[in-house]
Amino acid sequence: MTLAFKVDKPDLDVATSPASSLQSRVHWAIASHTEFSLDRIVTQDNRVKYTNTGKETRATGHLDEVFQLMRQLNEAGVESDTLGRLSDDGTSFKDALCRSCAQIASEFAGKPLIYVELGPEPTKTRFILKTLRNLGVVIDRYIAVDINPMSVAHMRQSLKAGFPDLPLEFVTCSFEEFRLSNVVEDGAPAAVITMLGFQEGNDDPFVVNDWLRNIARPGDLLLSESQLYASRHLGRIPYFYAHPAMRRFSRIAFEQNVDSSVPTLNRFFLLPVPFRENEMTHVAVLGEEFSSTINGRNLHVSNFCLKLTHTQYRHYREHGGYFEITGETFTDDETLHFQLSRRV
Repeated sequence: MTLAFKVDKPDLDVATSPASSLQSRVHWAIASHTEFSLDRIVTQDNRVKYTNTGKETRATGHLDEVFQLMRQLNEAGVESDTLGRLSDDGTSFKDALCRSCAQIASEFAGKPLIYVELGPEPTKTRFILKTLRNLGVVIDRYIAVDINPMSVAHMRQSLKAGFPDLPLEFVTCSFEEFRLSNVVEDGAPAAVITMLGFQEGNDDPFVVNDWLRNIARPGDLLLSESQLYASRHLGRIPYFYAHPAMRRFSRIAFEQNVDSSVPTLNRFFLLPVPFRENEMTHVAVLGEEFSSTINGRNLHVSNFCLKLTHTQYRHYREHGGYFEITGETFTDDETLHFQLSRRV
């Protein structure tokens, strides 16, 4: 796993503009700051790793494994008492999540809520639902939205075991297609909509914010999780992407998009990328280096995820006036962050 180094490259064209797609900007960022030229970089939309839509093959084994890998990552976070801590009495990832749950309980003040999960995963979900119930929150129903069809069986089994009386509903579609108002009745309770696991960083933040404002109804709460760019603790970012589950995830993406028989070298880069006009942010890039007789050394990008500063994250959430931030919690190192906001 390798951090990026800078090399001389020609000036970037319009693809580096914040108005272009995040995928295009990431492609150019890699060409500008690593040894790989534009024609030796393979990028793809982050969502294709979670669905078979548009593919000739209907095999789902890799989708099931991807779901289980994400589960492993969440288990590592929720089961740790020290992740993100700088001192014995500091705030860990688990502590920060518990504080966010307490903020949710305070916001609802005894009123029932609908729990909507964008990109479901059982470990963190069970932890949050149990914590909310222990705080006296009444969960009216659970709704999961996922592009990966393999999540349904796992989530149903996990939640039925822990919450046998909780009504469950599963929607298989992309986030931009989903509207909560289309799946609940008029007058239904307010919702807590969760987007956890750094998912927001996988696409342009202003595009994602549009999805979220269309998903949520006025008065609904949004709980989001991010890994922030904190200059004093940048090592936390490559540490996360070095986790065996992330490295396996990268290899699966390569096998599905390129060739399962070709050997690869796992690579990681943390690179500057255009964010808004006259402003930069950073993107974490996970990929597989491989060789071919025609092109020599190439890079397949398995995943890219924006790492915003806290100020940038707040700015884009409030952009357009659709959300009002009502609470935030952090780990000690200020790299792991939960944000609670209300749809205006």
